Amino acid sequence: MKKINVAGTISLLSGVAMWGYVELGNFMGKSTDLSSYAKQEDAHYHKSLYDSLPEGNFDWLDGITWEPLYNSLSYVANMPLWLLLIIVGGLLLVAGGIFIKK
Repeated sequence: MKKINVAGTISLLSGVAMWGYVELGNFMGKSTDLSSYAKQEDAHYHKSLYDSLPEGNFDWLDGITWEPLYNSLSYVANMPLWLLLIIVGGLLLVAGGIFIKK
């Protein structure tokens, strides 16, 4: 197995584990009232890159003048970390499958 496939698998599994941990915590917190489980309030429990890294690391985003690039990078910085890990892991697995040498 290539290193890129190992890195993709680790990223994918860590994203799934992080999602499972967050959702299990949400479920345990709402176990008394299961009817409110599907509300949008659960989104604030998910950590993002912006929340995980120290303040000031994304100040360079304000200097971007092209609106589509700013919106895209801002979306990635505020995307849940588990989703970002799953996307990166999937991309690494696809890249490893494309560039495999036989």
